[in-house]
Parts: sequence; structure tokens; C-alpha cells
Amino acid sequence: MRRKWFHIAALVVLVAGGLIPARAQDPDDAKRGVARLSFVNGDVSVQRGDSGDWVAASLNAPLLTNDRISTGPNSRAEVQFDANSVLRIGGEAVVTLTQLETGRYQMDVGRGTVSFRVLRPSNLDIELDTPSVSVRPSRQGTYRISVLDSGDSEITARSGDVEIFTPRGSQWVSSGQMMMARGTAADPEFQIVAAAAQDEWDRWSDSRDRLVTASPSYQYVPPGVYGAEELDQNGSWVNVPSYGSVWQPVVAPGWAPYRYGRWVWEDWYGWTWVSYDPFGWAPYHYGRWFYEPAYGWLWYPGAIGVRHYWSPALVAFFGFGGGGVAVGFGNVGWVPLAPYEVLHPWWGRGFYGRPEYFNRSVSLINVNVVNTYRNARLTNGFTAVSGSDFRAGRFNSFVRPSAEDLRQASFSRGPIPIAPERANLQFASRQPAFVPRNTGANRVFQYRQPTPAARLNFSGGAAAVPRAGGFGSPVERPQTSGPAAGGWQRFGEPRGIAPASIPPRSEAAPQTASRGWSRFGEPAVAARPVVQQTTPRPEYQNQPMPANPSFGFNAGSRPESLRVAPPVVRERPSAGYSAPRPEGRATRAPSGGGGERGSHGGGNGGGGHRGR
Repeated sequence: MRRKWFHIAALVVLVAGGLIPARAQDPDDAKRGVARLSFVNGDVSVQRGDSGDWVAASLNAPLLTNDRISTGPNSRAEVQFDANSVLRIGGEAVVTLTQLETGRYQMDVGRGTVSFRVLRPSNLDIELDTPSVSVRPSRQGTYRISVLDSGDSEITARSGDVEIFTPRGSQWVSSGQMMMARGTAADPEFQIVAAAAQDEWDRWSDSRDRLVTASPSYQYVPPGVYGAEELDQNGSWVNVPSYGSVWQPVVAPGWAPYRYGRWVWEDWYGWTWVSYDPFGWAPYHYGRWFYEPAYGWLWYPGAIGVRHYWSPALVAFFGFGGGGVAVGFGNVGWVPLAPYEVLHPWWGRGFYGRPEYFNRSVSLINVNVVNTYRNARLTNGFTAVSGSDFRAGRFNSFVRPSAEDLRQASFSRGPIPIAPERANLQFASRQPAFVPRNTGANRVFQYRQPTPAARLNFSGGAAAVPRAGGFGSPVERPQTSGPAAGGWQRFGEPRGIAPASIPPRSEAAPQTASRGWSRFGEPAVAARPVVQQTTPRPEYQNQPMPANPSFGFNAGSRPESLRVAPPVVRERPSAGYSAPRPEGRATRAPSGGGGERGSHGGGNGGGGHRGR
């Protein structure tokens, strides 16, 4: 018996010391990955996948499955999925995130130019779908995709190899090559030419890569934490006994964590903190804050030896004052959790996703906030607003509780007893500056059918009705018939079997010196002579570029490819065509036939904890 109690005591010490995960990732959390808006320049808007509302984009805003990003002319945005992968979106583009989950990211590129960067070797499952083809990056590399107004697609491999899929077959595009694809999603034609020379868009994207790949902060944070590159320019790492390496921000006097920003409602995750601080991703969704007189506020990223998972925030909520909108109190406060303090999650299985979320009985207990939470003993260690301001999305008029309020505060373990209103869906106080004229569904080719976890239509958490994804208006392309012309190829046809007649190429498509258009699935042939493009696309010539050095990386080796299953095309209202998952080797016919700046982003992967 004595030995048993010794082992229990040792286990408690290990957990408190951060050597054992405090909370493993919920399997349902893994199906609800969270991406981060890590750069916003110009007019960028987000259509929420739960309510359909268009809201103004904001740095550090979380993005979930079925959210859609739209950019105005001469605008740019960046979406960071984890420390290894990032999507950059050019002007006049629309991208829908059709699936975000642990290790799998799928999105529809309905219009415009994007660049997807795989910065380090990884085993991620990535798919970018266009109106005619599906693009699946193989390994570390740089992949640029343009969807023209005509519906034609251009896929450029700056480094690395990428496999392009259709229902009729697949084709590799190697580093330094560009594929032009046109036609219907069921039977597109393609031509491979030399990639155009790098332009300002590529150089800007390279400079953004360097912020992540050269960041020294990643050596101080545990696996799973991303967005750490923004810590480099906004503070420094110091060593504090009992904690090791912790981060000290450069901030104004009187600053406190979880004060400059807003609470936003996200389904499944509930109340989620969106920080206005330029470094406001990693320190608010991982780790803990504490205060040291010699340094001021410090961020402890958590134990290095275990994987950490994204949380909507790491705070304790409390209520005080009567006669308000919340259950039993009229003011809402929150205090940052210090290292080793217990987190009582208000999201996830058992708390959210059922109609009775806000109708169920809420168990409130009285707590002495000062005695319970270490940071509450500081003058600026907690923040509070009135309940009416909280629900109206106003977080700049602080309420100062009395000592008696702090001694008799109400505390809820589990759901926070404040139902959201529509103002709580906004990432910023401003209205969206740019909304696409046509935001209906369109047809894209999807190599794999997305199977995202259902999101709830926004109605106070009452209705579990999944929202369909997709982008824009349907893009119809003429069928080809007649004798061969222009050198187009089709997937799945042997060389020499010519397409019938060829629709005229888009004027925006680069001209080549050969008749090298083919169908997907034809036997591989030697590269044909081409005329290399040297003129940048006009929409990127006059866009601002941050003054960062250019950075590139080596191409990865060609990976083992996959076999394409027999062609199957399905049409769905939101995302259009779909093809089955591949199983073997590919490149053959199917058998049988300037603005806000930052970079905080998250990988959700195998067991870990939510911060210490």
C-alpha cells in the first residue's frame, strides 16, 4: 500500500511538472483542424462556414472547414496550416477550405492565383482542387496554381514534384515545369511547358518562407506549436529558473495578455480569443503566461518533450455582479492560466454540438479568484467587461471588480453560460470591404471526396446542420470533337489518338513553340521544346512587396506515385466533381478504362496536451 501511494504521488508530480500530457487530444478535435490567417494585406474577407456571414478578415483569425477567403484587387492573404505548410492567396481570388483535420488539408481554388508551400519534409495529405484538375503536392516544394477567368488552370512546380489528377488519369509536373489544363473536369486536356521566370509574387512568397524556416523560436517551443516565427521580431527568449526558456514580449507599460483583442464564437470550440497583438497566435493558443518582477509578463510554451494541441484560449472565466445577461451575473471576467494551473475546457465532446448546449443546467460555484489563480493577484492580471458588451462584441471598455467581487465570483466548469449573438461572429469591428459578386456553388474536380466533421448552422448552437462548401458560379467548358489540332492531349488516351476538335486557347494562356497538348493518362514522353515565359502576369506587377530577403529551397526527390482508380465523376451542389482515392502508381491511364503582418499557424496531430 505504501508503494502504491508513492507511485500515485510521483505521477502527480510528473503531471504538474509538465512531463506527462495533461490532456490528450480529443479524437473529435482532430477532425476539426484550425488554420490561421497569418497575413492580411488590402481587402480580404472571410465567409464563415457556419453562418454564411461575410466578415472582415483579421490577423490571427482562426479558420475552420467550409470557411471561404476572398481577396479584392491588389490584395493578399496567407493561411498557415501548421509549421510545415502555408497557402498564399493573390488578388481577386476565392479559396474554400473544404477539409481541415489532423494531417489532411483540402481546398477549392475557384479563381485567382495561389502558392502552396510545403516547407519541410512531412507526411501531410494535401489537395488543391480547381475547375478542371486536382493538384496533390508530393513532398517539400513550391507549387503555384492559377485559375483563369475562362476556367483554365495553370500549375507550376517551382521546386519539388506535383501530381495532377483527373478522372481519366494523372500526370507528373516536375520542378521547373508548368502544366496548362483546359476543358471539362470530366475530360480535360493539358500541355506541359517550361515554367515562367519568377516574378514579384514568387519573390514575395519566398521572403515569407524565410520568416518560418529561419526562425530561431521554433527550437524553444514543443512539437505541434506553430506561429512561433512572430515571436522573433516582438520579444526575446530568456531563461528563468523552474521554467527554462520562456519568451518575454516587447510591449507598452500596462499591457497584459488576453486584453487587446476580442472573443469570437466558433462552433465546437465555443469562445475563442482573437488577439490584436502582432504575435497573437502561439502565446494565446498554447502554453501559459506568468509574471516575474525582474522581467514582467513571460510566456511559458510548455514541456518540450510532449506534443501540444491548439486550444481556443487558455484562461479561466468568472462572473460577478447581478442582473446581467449571463447566468447569475452581469459582468464577465477572464484570467490567463499560469503554468501548471488546471484548465477546465469549455469546448469539445460533451459540451458542444447538441441542441441542449444552452438549455442544459449550468453548475456555477463560488470561487475566490485571487486565491485560486496566481495571475489574478496582479493589478492587470485579469480583464473584465459587462455582459452586454461581451455579447455585443465590444471589448475595449473594461470593468474593475471590487475585492468583494473577486472573493465571491461565479465560476463554471464546462460550458460558459453566455449564448453568442451575431456580433460575436466577427473577427474585427469593421465591416467586410470586399465580397465577391457571385458566391454560389461551382463545379470543381475533387480527387478525394471531403469528409469533414459537420459544422452547425449558426443559431445559438441549436441546429446541427452541416453547411456545404464550394465556390463561385459553375464553370462550363465546351467539349472537344473533330480532328486533332493544337497538340492538346487528354488523360487516359494512348499517344496518337487525337481529340476531336479543340476549343480556342485562352488568350491569357502562355504560347508555346510546340503542339504539345495531350490527354491525361497517355504514356509519358520526352519533354518537348518550349518557349519560356519571361513576363510576369500583369496583376502582380504593381503589388507591394515586404522588404524581406528572397529565400528558396531545394526540390524534393520524386516520390512514389499512386494508381488511379477507374474514372468516376460525381456532381454535388457545392463542390462539383469527385473521383475515388488512388491506390497505386500513377501517370498512366486508369485500369479498366502589405497590411497586417504575422505568421502564426496549427498542426493537430497525435496525443499531447493543451498547455501547462
